[in-house]
Amino acid sequence: MALDISERKQAERVLNQLKAMIDISLDGFWIVDLEGNVLQVNEAYAKISGYSVDELEGMHASQLEAIEESEQIKAHMAKAVAMGYEQFETRLLHKNGHTITIEVSATFLPEFQQFCVFCRDITKRKLMEDELKASELKFRSIIEACPVPMALNDEHLNITFLNPAFVQTFGYSVNDIPTLADWRQKAYPDPDYRHWVETAWQAVLEKANQEQTECLPMEADIHCNNNRIKTVLLTAATIHHSFTGEHLVTLYDITPRKQIEAKFNAIFAASVEGIITYDMSDVIVSANAAVEAIFGYKPEDLVGCNINKLMPASPKEMSDGDSSQAAESIGQIQEIEGVHKDGSAVPLDLSIAEFSIENEHYFTHIVRDVSLRKHREQQDKEHLDELAHVTRLGLMGEMASGIAHEVNQPLAAISSYTQVSLNLINVGHPDLAKLAEILYKTQQQALRAGRIIHRMREFVKSHAKQRSTADLNTLIHEAVGLCIDELKQNNVRLTFELENNLPSISVDQIQIEQVLINLIRNSVEALQNLPPERQRHLTINSRLVPNNVIRVRVKDNGPGLDEHQKQHILTPFYTTKSDGMGMGLSISRSLIEAHEGALHFNSKPGKGTTFYFTLPSQRKT
Repeated sequence: MALDISERKQAERVLNQLKAMIDISLDGFWIVDLEGNVLQVNEAYAKISGYSVDELEGMHASQLEAIEESEQIKAHMAKAVAMGYEQFETRLLHKNGHTITIEVSATFLPEFQQFCVFCRDITKRKLMEDELKASELKFRSIIEACPVPMALNDEHLNITFLNPAFVQTFGYSVNDIPTLADWRQKAYPDPDYRHWVETAWQAVLEKANQEQTECLPMEADIHCNNNRIKTVLLTAATIHHSFTGEHLVTLYDITPRKQIEAKFNAIFAASVEGIITYDMSDVIVSANAAVEAIFGYKPEDLVGCNINKLMPASPKEMSDGDSSQAAESIGQIQEIEGVHKDGSAVPLDLSIAEFSIENEHYFTHIVRDVSLRKHREQQDKEHLDELAHVTRLGLMGEMASGIAHEVNQPLAAISSYTQVSLNLINVGHPDLAKLAEILYKTQQQALRAGRIIHRMREFVKSHAKQRSTADLNTLIHEAVGLCIDELKQNNVRLTFELENNLPSISVDQIQIEQVLINLIRNSVEALQNLPPERQRHLTINSRLVPNNVIRVRVKDNGPGLDEHQKQHILTPFYTTKSDGMGMGLSISRSLIEAHEGALHFNSKPGKGTTFYFTLPSQRKT
């Protein structure tokens, strides 16, 4: 019996040719029978699996499978038999134990009742896909959680994504604005403004594309779904390499900042103080309207000029580059002189603020014209000088009898010494040595009387305020010298507690003596109210206290002050004396404060009173 096997032979030739091609293929290749036994593999599959060709031939498909059970393998084979073809992904168990993701394509060959299986290692591709999915998920999670409004558009200008912050801020969903055209129609209802935004935004994108740089922010006003208007900074990031494709657009809501800026600009424009900002090169970058009233220049005329044009000796320039000294001036109010447009000097109160914007450093000078205040201060000082002169005349009137007695002593001594000198001259052979001694004593008494009169004359005469360097202990002794007779007449025991080597002070010496005399006489008058048997004590103390300040205390053991007297003792026109004017202590306090000091007191009924004042010394810190 003869069988025609020509077709079979033809199929075998085709199969052999196919095997030859498969042997050089980079993809893995199996031939598997209906039972799942591996009949033949190529070298590519051996490399993928880690087994040799000899090891693989004869193995069952289930031995190579990492995740699928026998039933699943049979299901794939059944489908390939039924459909003629099956494609799926699975995991291959490598010889060394790790798994490999493969893509399987199986074809059933009915003539041979076998499966022709191709497989490709897609482990790296799957890993990249997984990473891409994770990255996409992370990206989407970030922009969804981001509090800044964001929108994504594709290359066809369709809006594909809006994050929750966008919807919450502007009130539009993707259904409301499916395309950029829909968005612009609603966000910029005014046609002219919409055209400006579109033109400006396109220019920003093109510039970024040409220069291969980030898209610079652009400011725009957006109409929200609730008819409110928000100001935003628009910026875009490209999704692809070209700015003509997809964009992630970020819309920073700067409405609160713009509102604050508007308030500050209103304050800036309406402020009565001049506000001038300049950079590290001392070039003015802005000035408000108030500078015109202070310096005579319009604000726009000052932009670009050097700050020295207005303030040649501001603290920054006076520091001579000393950063620590310049830092100390920040936030402090200082007095300087500015220069008006007409060349005249303008007294100013100056405070300096320092700040940085985008790594650029700036200073702001806030200045106030204090010409009127200075004029009033000068008038107040002149008035104080006049009042001080009047009170000095009153003091001298009250002290007249004591001073007359003080002057009368050297005059009586001069008269006696003169008579003795005449008697010696009338002797036949006068004792010249003795005569010279008596004449010397006469001269000393005359000088003493002259000094008393000179001191009285200087004390009572009206004079312009003139400060000079003085020793406070010397002034204390001078003041006591003018009151010494009152101290003696009232049996007051005077004690000095003066610190040696005190630093010098810069004061109007006559005015400080006036304060001392007033405090001494007040204590003497208070001590007059003590019983005769009680000792009257007056102590004058001087010492250096912290911050290089000198403190002087005048303390008595008199009856002290009650609560009512304490509350009013420094008030003008209040007096505890029957014939007093009530101006002495008030003027004394004004004189001390004019010397940048302070006058205070402590008192307890029955324990006495202590008045003390402070004056700054000339010692440097």
